[in-house]
Amino acid sequence: MKTIFFIFLSVFSIANGQNKKTNNAVKDITIKIPEGYTKRIWVESYAICGTDDYIYIPNAENYASGFYKKKNQIYCQGVLTNIDGSNFERVGPNYFKNNTNVYYYTWKSGLQKIEGIDVASTNYYNWFIADKNYLYIKTSKVIKSTDLKLISDYAIYREGLSIINNEKNWLEEHYYLFKNNEGYWIVKSSDIVSYNFLGKTYNPKWDIVYMKESQLDDTNIYNTASIDVLPKFPGGMSKFYNFLDKKFKITEKDISGKIYATFIIEKNGSLSDIKILKDLGYGTGKELIRVLKLSPKWNPGTKNEKKARCLYSIPYRVNTSLD
Repeated sequence: MKTIFFIFLSVFSIANGQNKKTNNAVKDITIKIPEGYTKRIWVESYAICGTDDYIYIPNAENYASGFYKKKNQIYCQGVLTNIDGSNFERVGPNYFKNNTNVYYYTWKSGLQKIEGIDVASTNYYNWFIADKNYLYIKTSKVIKSTDLKLISDYAIYREGLSIINNEKNWLEEHYYLFKNNEGYWIVKSSDIVSYNFLGKTYNPKWDIVYMKESQLDDTNIYNTASIDVLPKFPGGMSKFYNFLDKKFKITEKDISGKIYATFIIEKNGSLSDIKILKDLGYGTGKELIRVLKLSPKWNPGTKNEKKARCLYSIPYRVNTSLD
């Protein structure tokens, strides 16, 4: 059975650029070290928020498509928010802050305020953030940050129904083994962030190897967070979206919105296993699949200095509005 790693954070509700409800971490005594848990070298996760996006706003600080700062005003998904932008800055790949608040962002969920965090002491920590008191994952306060250390992590990727919106989606269950001044903790991040205290003593059984890094065969599929060198479309993502725009054809003349797709970038640069996570109807998903099959070859990603298969996700904006 192939081991597939994928980080896909899926939350849908936003209001005026920020989610008013937070998904607090919950204590879960049922969480155990998953079978096959193994240490691996931590690889810096790829920032979802980049400047090379489909929609680029001139004279603005672009974080992601539709998410930008212009004249000290913050726009999320193209909508002006009431967030103070005077000292708004990126803390980590998915985290931002100003003088009063810290926010979490993904292209699926928009911008969400993190409640209770100490802004002044907030720092980036291994893809997450921590203040002087706690570690935060997504918008959830998890465990104390004193003497915090990430020991190892383990990801499970599967297809199923999201418990948040009951829609078919690509689900990720990611387990993190942490140590702080209290002892060892297992943290699970999926639709809900939860945690359990494991004790003060490290258990060697946690090192049971499912598949060591050195033993990974060339059929495995990696996500962008666990690969060493990311795959790249020749000329960058702007050229890739230009290609999609030229090839994408739809007869319906009043459609506006985004299609979400995933595909595997093979070791030879071709695209395979193209799937639509969410489309706009009227054949838009089917048309995007057709166009992606025509894509020129990418420069493949690498893992341990070898070409590797990589799972990639994109949003594609369609706008045939009559307005």
